[in-house]
Amino acid sequence: MIDFYSTEADFEAEITILTAEQSGRRSAPHNFIRWDFGYAEDNSLEPERNLAATIYMIYPNFLDEYGTPIQRGIPLCGTYKARMHIVVKEMMEDHRERLSVGVKFNCHEGSRVVARGVVTRLCAIST
Repeated sequence: MIDFYSTEADFEAEITILTAEQSGRRSAPHNFIRWDFGYAEDNSLEPERNLAATIYMIYPNFLDEYGTPIQRGIPLCGTYKARMHIVVKEMMEDHRERLSVGVKFNCHEGSRVVARGVVTRLCAIST
């Protein structure tokens, strides 16, 4: 199996992790978490849950203020830049049609939205 975190990111994003008070997680996540990805426009009627929208395996790799991946085991809270990796490469064309700078998305654990993000830069997906 390929370690997709060691490959070029498909795109970059800014992600804000929701607090428990914002209907997010009760405990802080750590880097290399495997959240599911959903386009925000697909989930406009139920902002805290994702009952009908399609979700995808696109995983974040959170970065520190120097652009270096944050080590495993460090609790994350707040807003971070992240390199995003599309796991199912057969879906690349579908995402290429939808992704552009400014596209908003949600990160999910089951039906719960636990973070919100926005695409800031296209990388490997633009080739």
